[in-house]
Amino acid sequence: MSGTATYRTFVNPFASSISLEERLFFLLRFAILGCFIGHGIWGLLGKTAWLSFFEVFFFPAPISQSLMPLVGVMDIFVGVSIFFFPTRAILVWAAFWTVFTALLRPSAGMGMSEFFERAGNYGPPIAFLFMIGWSQFRVKAFQRIQLNDLNWKDGFSILEKILRWSLVALLIGHGGLSFFNENALIAKHLQFLGFAVDSTTLKVFGAFEMLLGVVVFFVPRLPGLMIFILSYKFFTEMLHPIVGQHRDILETIERMGDYIIPIMLLVMYSTSRKSSFAL
Repeated sequence: MSGTATYRTFVNPFASSISLEERLFFLLRFAILGCFIGHGIWGLLGKTAWLSFFEVFFFPAPISQSLMPLVGVMDIFVGVSIFFFPTRAILVWAAFWTVFTALLRPSAGMGMSEFFERAGNYGPPIAFLFMIGWSQFRVKAFQRIQLNDLNWKDGFSILEKILRWSLVALLIGHGGLSFFNENALIAKHLQFLGFAVDSTTLKVFGAFEMLLGVVVFFVPRLPGLMIFILSYKFFTEMLHPIVGQHRDILETIERMGDYIIPIMLLVMYSTSRKSSFAL
């Protein structure tokens, strides 16, 4: 660890002149920023699909629609705060909120695959929390988190595990949407790519993604694996605005963790400190 207390807000995570700690710290914050910005703007736009989540708590549609912009503003505030001025209190809320909103999906009858598919949202804030710990939470709850507040000495193994398990979960979860749920949106994307969409095609596609998750779990350092997953996830999520409407780019942005997690793992596995990352 460099021993510096401050950090630069913006860094190039691929620059060799930037320390490993600063690169990972930037990527953690950037993943959370993208997730909350994408989700927050959907709230401001009053996304119709959110109505089913409010119905879990028996909110009528007019009240739900009036609450959506408030949720959107809150999300944007949380994302921007964590990126520019991260605090332990805001980070706890981010971890809770991403898990809570992910759990709303199976609660609304969408199946557990929807929860696991959102691991790219809740994995980074949970990993961030584990790297900070709870020992000084009451004293420093609203103080700005600095680079050396994270447990870089002993926490790399924990960080790697949480990120890897999150990547496994989001791949298996997305595969489950295709394999078990025969998700209509995935079918639409496959049809756009020229596949003859039927039950067999959806199951084969789902099985491929779930198998990819298993590979990540057992052999995450397989050469080229993280680069492939990064390219694959970014391409498939970019289909949202390509196949749908322009504003569906928010779906791509909201899933920022899906791309940042393989980047972080790639950075960690390619460093000379990789022998310290226990599997």
